[in-house]
Amino acid sequence: MNEEGRLTRLSEISYQDRRRKADWVVNAASVLSIVSWLFALVVWGILEFASPERETVFTQSWDIGVRTWWDGNLLPLAFVLLVMSFITCIVAFLFNMTRMRRKTDKYRMSIIIIGIITFIGIIAFVIRFGSYLI
Repeated sequence: MNEEGRLTRLSEISYQDRRRKADWVVNAASVLSIVSWLFALVVWGILEFASPERETVFTQSWDIGVRTWWDGNLLPLAFVLLVMSFITCIVAFLFNMTRMRRKTDKYRMSIIIIGIITFIGIIAFVIRFGSYLI
């Protein structure tokens, strides 16, 4: 009730935020988000090394052979890291969800974006390189 004796709406009540700094849950979500992006970056690098080599003018003129197939030894490692990136992203999202009590709290778009990218990557990887994973 307010000083006039009538009930106050919840939207009219101003609250004081007692959070002084980011707690361990927020910090964990941030760190896991960064780790997930690093896993995805490493996967991209591994796929670049595993991809077939490109033939250039130099390799044609000197008659240098190039690898025209995917390196099957690196592909399972790339898949495992991609799955680890997705799992890390899910855990970070769950940590982020625990901090959604106040109207000033927001979902981290970085976690959502990397989650979508890694999920699509896992599906594309299984479709394209499923025979290398067996």
